[in-house]
Amino acid sequence: MIEKEQVCELFCGAGGMGLGFSRFFDISYAVDFKKQAVETYQSNHFETQVRQQDVRDITGCYHDFDGLTGVIGGPPCQGSSIMNTKRCADDPRNALMFEYMRLVDEIRPRFYVMENVPGVSKKIKEDVIKLGKMAGYDVKSIYLNAAEYGAAQTRKRWIVVGTRGKSWHMPGTQPAKTVREAFSDINENWGLMQSSEKTLNNLKNSTSMEWTPMTKGGKFKHLIRLDFEKPSPAVVNVKKVYMVHPTEDRNISLAEAAALQGFPPGYQWKGTESEIAQMIANAMPAELAASIAGSFSTHQATVQTELIRGIT
Repeated sequence: MIEKEQVCELFCGAGGMGLGFSRFFDISYAVDFKKQAVETYQSNHFETQVRQQDVRDITGCYHDFDGLTGVIGGPPCQGSSIMNTKRCADDPRNALMFEYMRLVDEIRPRFYVMENVPGVSKKIKEDVIKLGKMAGYDVKSIYLNAAEYGAAQTRKRWIVVGTRGKSWHMPGTQPAKTVREAFSDINENWGLMQSSEKTLNNLKNSTSMEWTPMTKGGKFKHLIRLDFEKPSPAVVNVKKVYMVHPTEDRNISLAEAAALQGFPPGYQWKGTESEIAQMIANAMPAELAASIAGSFSTHQATVQTELIRGIT
């Protein structure tokens, strides 16, 4: 049996990216600033050393990360997300991408993978790519739709991959899961939203498969009804917007939102429902992460056939 190579996950969040990469790699270390994210990650990734720490206080120069094959992670993206109506180029969260690249340069893994929203400014994208090249990596910057890699949602992500030794090539696409398939394994439908009678009436009248305002003439597009036979749109914080169930007049539950992100039914969540909703929204779809992970791993030939549908 071939021993799995080791990777470190920065900005690990609840563990969507780690869930996909753990199919092919051992996640030796995981780091996040938020207590509820660290507790959630540790509750599901028992073999990983999870640290609650600010990445700005971490250095890769003291041999703490020796032996790693890869560094993965998704720095906070709310400063660049189109769902953030107050976003700006100077949002301090955008600077965390450069902290990620600093650690890559200090740790010197064989490869790194950084994921973020497509809305990151052109200047920041150019600078991130330049830093990777200056550190000696062959850098690929691409946009991927999670639905094209087996996920149950059309979540588009900006992916930056750096490799040393050989150029990286993305594996072939996979059929998307439908909302029905994603919901089929849910055992307990926890985290149901409480809504007023007025809100429920608005949801009842929702038939659109596009983002629309809650009420006629409303300013913000924050209501959409899902379709059982299609993948969902990108999962967002369902405590703040309405992703209406395909056949029931209600917002989807936290369990359903997590399923759309590729989290298995038995995944353990820590924190308040509001904190959990945000962690789910921030996650990278596990199926997309697994597809990327498989393109690096020496295990690819033996487990590629169970890559997408078999995440547990």
